[in-house]
Amino acid sequence: MTPDSDGPAGNASYSWSDFDPEYYFNHYYGEPHADDEVVIRSACAAFKRAEPLGEKLDIVDVGTGPNLFPLMCAAPRAARITAWEYAESNVGWLQAELATTTLRPQWQHFWQVAQAACEPELSLPEDPLPMLRAAAEVRRGSVYDLPERTWDAATMFFCAESITEKRSEFDLACHRFARCVKPGGSLIAAFLVGSSGYAVAGRPFPVLNVSEADILDVFAPLATNIRTERIGIVEAEIRSGYSGMLFLTARAV
Repeated sequence: MTPDSDGPAGNASYSWSDFDPEYYFNHYYGEPHADDEVVIRSACAAFKRAEPLGEKLDIVDVGTGPNLFPLMCAAPRAARITAWEYAESNVGWLQAELATTTLRPQWQHFWQVAQAACEPELSLPEDPLPMLRAAAEVRRGSVYDLPERTWDAATMFFCAESITEKRSEFDLACHRFARCVKPGGSLIAAFLVGSSGYAVAGRPFPVLNVSEADILDVFAPLATNIRTERIGIVEAEIRSGYSGMLFLTARAV
């Protein structure tokens, strides 16, 4: 990390090519957490409501990282899923996870949570890998370079606030996220709240400490039907960089 001379460190100050996805997976998902289960249930419920109802959607997940559960939540409604990820190490990790023949136990657990959340409207297979491989494409790209008005729905879990310490860059990431879907498209996101940074294999990475008010302020001009849900917010960190989150759904304007 190269500190910025003008204050908080920006996204470009960090060596994202050195991000260790396996370490991150083991630290954050090695033991499934109840808060992640709440996020999965909430995301599946949001996809049930996503319009047009009953139709398959072209979906993007922004800043996927070493995480399959955003793709699992999207898959039941997806004609196509684009995993839009910047770090080359994470791109390779995601491709390898999707190519494997057996789910890790942690992903199997989260898939069972998604299955239960989608019932009774949808009957889903015990093994989601064939469905994910058929629908998902991993693409390397920055949140700041998302094309506008491209997808029917977009998800973003723990990305915009976890790539910079600068409020202006957080705002821009949220703007790009909200504008990457067609007008009226569904926005589904989760944000770390009250966090102060995290380390991956001993390397520091940034977090912008944001509040519910900050997030609502950013999305107010970008979306309608904004709903938020506070999940597991506590004063002390539960894991490195994590003390709770805010789940958000909205429709892009």
